Amino acid sequence: MELLEILKKLIAIPSIYGDEKAIADFTERFIKKNNSSLTVNRVSNTIVAFSSFDKKKPTLALVGHLDTVPGTNEYTGKIINGRLYGLGASDMKGGDAVILKIIEETGKGNLKPAYNMIYIFYEKEEGPYLENGLIPLYEKYKHLLEKIDLAIILEPTDNTVQVGCLGVIHCGMVFKGKRAHSARPWQGENAIHKGWKLLKILSEKQPKKYEFHGLIYQEVMNATMVNFTGGRNIIPDSFTVNINYRFSPSKTLDEAVKDLKKLGEQAEVDELEWRDLSPSGKVCLDNPILQDFIKSYNLKVEPKQAWTDVARFSQWGIDAINFGPGQPSQAHQKNEYIEIEKLQKNYEILNNFLSK
Repeated sequence: MELLEILKKLIAIPSIYGDEKAIADFTERFIKKNNSSLTVNRVSNTIVAFSSFDKKKPTLALVGHLDTVPGTNEYTGKIINGRLYGLGASDMKGGDAVILKIIEETGKGNLKPAYNMIYIFYEKEEGPYLENGLIPLYEKYKHLLEKIDLAIILEPTDNTVQVGCLGVIHCGMVFKGKRAHSARPWQGENAIHKGWKLLKILSEKQPKKYEFHGLIYQEVMNATMVNFTGGRNIIPDSFTVNINYRFSPSKTLDEAVKDLKKLGEQAEVDELEWRDLSPSGKVCLDNPILQDFIKSYNLKVEPKQAWTDVARFSQWGIDAINFGPGQPSQAHQKNEYIEIEKLQKNYEILNNFLSK
């Protein structure tokens, strides 16, 4: 099947977060039909397929998530000016299509990888850290995944190698007051007013730069949401500011938590609510397979100024990067598309590299 046709079939299957069964069924059937040499296992709607292992060969993993965020697309399945439209086209069904095409060509004998291959298609990437489909996969197949020498996650990167990633924590900083009528504020204590110091500190914070192998990662901390109790004529007795902290790849989760606790003390916060804690990802530019990959195709290398599952693999001691055909600017956009030329280019690079 042509690469573009595979992608069209993936786009035609709705797979919004939490509803990945249909696309997982298609993916499993496709692998079994087109490459009988692979062992195919499934955990819920996450699929892992792998070849027999040769101890003399390093092990490479190609990884893609099957889910999308909710969205609308007026041109689903249409090609306009060299772009294929559809929800998830860039994020990241284009990458999934490349992996499936590689599996198919390997099954035909047209591609003979110089690596032991592991292929992973997983559910629930577009949601909370602890609900991700990679977690139960790792719990069941830890012995398999630990063989991986480099994981290439085909998230949208415009065919740029993106290494490492920032960690991210969402923390609710809670201020407590005393409820009163707004006409008689002296009878209460305004919880919103108590938050002034926190907002002042945040408004004056500048990005902090960290350099790894010449790549700059910017650590940032921002207020992104607020909640309060009461109404427009009530002095609120509770006010919560959600802090979104994107921290350096050099920091552990514990160190990042300490940073937020220190901020809470400075701002005289009453309570901290830990809402989502995701680790940072290792900047693995010293990986010999990655070095060969970058050098062989003169690939541009960028820091990942966001969070991806590179961090999850890092927590497991597995080097991982992002390298995909999609356009990052199209992720989660209305009328999402992928540039067909970049889809084909990504496939050609990986196909060629695997057979080196």
